[in-house]
Amino acid sequence: MTDLTAGWTFADQDAEPWMDLGLSVEMKSLGAADGRMIALFRFAAGYVGGAHDHTDAEFSYILEGDLVSNGVTMLAGHAYAAETGTTHSEFRSEGGATLVSVFAIPG
Repeated sequence: MTDLTAGWTFADQDAEPWMDLGLSVEMKSLGAADGRMIALFRFAAGYVGGAHDHTDAEFSYILEGDLVSNGVTMLAGHAYAAETGTTHSEFRSEGGATLVSVFAIPG
């Protein structure tokens, strides 16, 4: 009999712990494969992130709250895709936000 789950990772977000990344940010890893991962991020109200470069593409979808990314205000249901080589020059949340992101595993 073939194992249909071989090579797959499954996660229940409610069973995964939040990891404190410091500076008012928490993350839940939901899975990883082929050098990329999917994770939930939670930003506290008033969060301001530092500028950073994207060494790989990143995709994010806002689940709740508000987020300003490179001057664009986003709310729940909004998304962004950042190409390799782009710079995140402005990244903040006035009221807090939760989003799901897919990105290259750091390191």
